[in-house]
Amino acid sequence: MFTNIFTDSNWNIILIIIGFCSVLSVAIFIERIIQLRKSEVDSNSFIINMRKSIKEGNIVEAIGVCETTGGTLSNIIKAGLVKHNRSKEQIENAMEMAGLVEIAQLEKHAKILSVIAYIAPLIGLLGTVLGFIQAFSEMRMSGLVDISATRIGEAMEYALVTTAAGLVVAIPSIIAYNYIVSRVEGFILEIQTTSSEIVDLLTDREEESHY
Repeated sequence: MFTNIFTDSNWNIILIIIGFCSVLSVAIFIERIIQLRKSEVDSNSFIINMRKSIKEGNIVEAIGVCETTGGTLSNIIKAGLVKHNRSKEQIENAMEMAGLVEIAQLEKHAKILSVIAYIAPLIGLLGTVLGFIQAFSEMRMSGLVDISATRIGEAMEYALVTTAAGLVVAIPSIIAYNYIVSRVEGFILEIQTTSSEIVDLLTDREEESHY
């Protein structure tokens, strides 16, 4: 019975699933890298322009710089600039809400890499189990005298290949996921530092304008 169930087609299905996970993992990683690069800005130049415009009281120009620059950091700072005449808490809240949206965009699909890294070895392990079941089924049905070394060898090879394939997909996927996470964490740190400085500049300017 088991010999009929665990045929070459089943073996191919397991490898096809693992192969699909591999292609999906590579596609997501490339897409995330492209998105992260699009989100990057020259923070030093950007901050210098922001300081100049805000200290001169030219908020419209500062907003224009954000729109021209684009990227994650610019979008968050723009949300604060729009609320420049509000309280410090309202400016911070506006930036925080924009930050949540932008960070969610940066992390989009990245979790799938973690899922692939987790399930790929399990799929490979399933193939291993099926291979061993097929091997022992061959032994049981053939008897000790007529055991086919070729068939048992094929089943054992099936078991080893699927395990290796699952690990080959899982290891790069977890590395890719951790790399994406580290890049996003770098963005978050940069956002927090820059946002704090912009809030201080805006609130100081508003306080000076009241004197």
